[in-house]
Amino acid sequence: MINAVQIDLIKKHIGPFFFCFFTVMFLLLMQFLILHVDKLVGKGLPLGIVIELILNNLAYMVVLALPMSVLISTLIAFGKFSEWNELTAVRAAGINPIKLILPILFLGFLLFLFTSYFSNYLLPESNHKARSLFIDIRTQKPAFDLQPSTFYDNLEGYNFIIKEIGA
Repeated sequence: MINAVQIDLIKKHIGPFFFCFFTVMFLLLMQFLILHVDKLVGKGLPLGIVIELILNNLAYMVVLALPMSVLISTLIAFGKFSEWNELTAVRAAGINPIKLILPILFLGFLLFLFTSYFSNYLLPESNHKARSLFIDIRTQKPAFDLQPSTFYDNLEGYNFIIKEIGA
């Protein structure tokens, strides 16, 4: 049975976990957009294709953001628990500190199962869709892959030098 201290400890985890998860997801999304905005904007791509590409790339961001969020929320929750001398009060009350951690460990195990399933089944499919979408965009719109001062050899039998790209 879960007691009030364990529920309080779980509540101290939930807020920082979601805050950190969405913050890290935002940062990773901004990094992706900064790296690829020049390839996506101004190429005449439909908005639906751009959104699909971004959503398919969100999968690897979730795999990166979950462990960081768990780590930070655990540090914050147990840091608050220690800062407010609740651990001393729990020990003085005769409660085993290991019993306090069991619900957190159980939730961590559930998150591990979700992340394992996500990484083994959903992530490869999403990465494949994102990569094939990038390849489709490149083959249907060759200007998508053009860079100034480079050779372009993605058209079979032809090599081009791109001196500059006009507006």
